[in-house]
Amino acid sequence: MTAPAEALRGPLPAHAGVPLRVAAYMRISDAIRSGALAPGILLPSEAELVELLGVSRTVVREALIFLEEDGFIRSRRGIGRFVAERLPVSGIERVEAPERLLAPEGGTVVERTEMVVQDRTGLFAAESLGLAESAQSWFVESVVRRGDVAVGLVQEHLPSDDALVGELAPVRELLRMSRPDETVLTALLQAGIVPGPGTTEISIGTPGETRGHRLGVAADEPVLVLSRSLRFAGRPLYVSKILVNPHEARITVAHGAP
Repeated sequence: MTAPAEALRGPLPAHAGVPLRVAAYMRISDAIRSGALAPGILLPSEAELVELLGVSRTVVREALIFLEEDGFIRSRRGIGRFVAERLPVSGIERVEAPERLLAPEGGTVVERTEMVVQDRTGLFAAESLGLAESAQSWFVESVVRRGDVAVGLVQEHLPSDDALVGELAPVRELLRMSRPDETVLTALLQAGIVPGPGTTEISIGTPGETRGHRLGVAADEPVLVLSRSLRFAGRPLYVSKILVNPHEARITVAHGAP
């Protein structure tokens, strides 16, 4: 097999609530976005993908259908499937990592500024996570930079370790092992834990002194705020606020045909 195909090799992560077709979709789409599978390249055949991913042909076919619907690959009758020449734009309607949402073209660096278990949970996170304000919860803050410029500030909230039990238990270990150069949602997605369904509310706010300094804008300057709440295995799991630098980032909403 070719070197690009080898980028797909390995067993898919097994996590409760994540169908294998979703894990296969993520493995292939991540390889495409990272450049391991270059634009225009012929994708491995279904039989090769079955061998590389260690799943059934049905799982592979379902993942390929989703990849084609989302614009990652193109089929040519009698030849095979090819990686699209132009990748789809990441939109707010999908559960995308904050880094990709802020800069679909890539080239960003994540700089974690804080990671702590809070003794009290703020009202926004408490309501979204189904917690009392007196309950503990994880808080992780990161700045997403492109070069020397901050394009966004990401604040993520998750339940405390005591609440991450049963089907949510893998998240507890992921939190402790997550790298400071990635957001928590990135760590979840890379591990095959795909939160959803959920909602993202769009509003306008002001960052205040501390957040404004980290974002590189004035404390009272209006910024776009994306407030996201996601569930997993039927339970609230993840809440975040993304403050967007209005001078350096743009957010896309993609629309399918009716």
